[in-house]
Amino acid sequence: MLSHLHIIHLPHRADRLAVLLGELAGQNISACIWPGILHETNPKKGIAAAHKQIVAFAKKENLTEIIIAEDDIHFTAPFAFDHFLKRKPSEFDLYLGGIYHGNINSDNTVNDFAGLMLYIIHENFYNTFLSVNENMDIDRELAERGKFIVCNPFVAIQHNGYSDNKKKDINYDECLKGRLLFR
Repeated sequence: MLSHLHIIHLPHRADRLAVLLGELAGQNISACIWPGILHETNPKKGIAAAHKQIVAFAKKENLTEIIIAEDDIHFTAPFAFDHFLKRKPSEFDLYLGGIYHGNINSDNTVNDFAGLMLYIIHENFYNTFLSVNENMDIDRELAERGKFIVCNPFVAIQHNGYSDNKKKDINYDECLKGRLLFR
């Protein structure tokens, strides 16, 4: 079963690394940590480039899919990652561990979403993902471009705290109202 996680981490964020290592140990996950990419004038560009470097790797290595996460990932419960993997659909472009924006349909699909804290991308979507505009939020640029399925209840959310993207402390708890979390 696919279980190796590729994580984007900004090396200067030692605070996040310590929390991340605890999350990984708690879920018994093996991981490869990739360097995040900072873009001083447009953080969105750095975030997009960081995600794209892993997708480009998967494409080059002819991987059928790859699991990617951001270093501020917070698993909602013990065994959340296992639950995520076991519920992986047979057909998808992106399979998301949770989202902060987007209307979830009865079949757990979404057309538009925000949140790439944990996802699996299928090889048939690599080129589309790699082609999106890096000057905008990458998740929002993907709207209407593929088959996106959300693991519902959510298995992953973001740790609240300082955002290198927003340049301030962020708390997304308000965005989780009415959402189901795996417990």
